[in-house]
Amino acid sequence: MATDLIERHVAAVLARLRSDQELTDSVYEGDVRDNPERYVNVWHDVGVFSQRSLRGEHQDVEITFTVHSVGTEMWQATWVDGRVLSLLNDWKPSVTGRRCWRLEPAGTQPIQKDTDVSPPKFFAVRRWVLRSVPARETP
Repeated sequence: MATDLIERHVAAVLARLRSDQELTDSVYEGDVRDNPERYVNVWHDVGVFSQRSLRGEHQDVEITFTVHSVGTEMWQATWVDGRVLSLLNDWKPSVTGRRCWRLEPAGTQPIQKDTDVSPPKFFAVRRWVLRSVPARETP
């Protein structure tokens, strides 16, 4: 099922980010609870499926992750972003039943200040693309 497929990829990325003891309790998927001083917020699309099999099945998937690294000061957001970069750069996830490629950087944005929240927060944005295909079964 495609929904479970995307969830398994997202779970792998979230687990990787939460493996950092400095970020364990401050990694979110969309909704941020309370008002943490610094945190990581992970957004993802629902995957783009492509047909690469002779049977015409759409089994290859590409998922784009947009990661916001947030802090109360510009350098705190930069510090959080550095942690994210060290965890995800050139990392190859393990997803049951899939063969994954290393995450590919897909762009950044300048650090920005969000004055719509109180107190204001600074955030850095990075995008990553994760590609996977079904794992080959060996006889």
